[in-house]
Amino acid sequence: MAADKSKNDRKKIAVEEPTYDQLKNFSRFNGLKTRTVVASMVDIMLQDEVLSRRVVEQCLTADAEEAN
Repeated sequence: MAADKSKNDRKKIAVEEPTYDQLKNFSRFNGLKTRTVVASMVDIMLQDEVLSRRVVEQCLTADAEEAN
């Protein structure tokens, strides 16, 4: 039953294939679960205002480049 609960608590997210490959390789190289790495990155980003701003700026830049 615990396994069913944990699967129900998960959501799928869409990422581009190169991003997924980098995340998967990083996770495997360090012996970590990919979902744990993503959760940790989000926690760290939300705790660090400078890092949060860098993420927002990079996203805005990438979106602008994609639109052109």
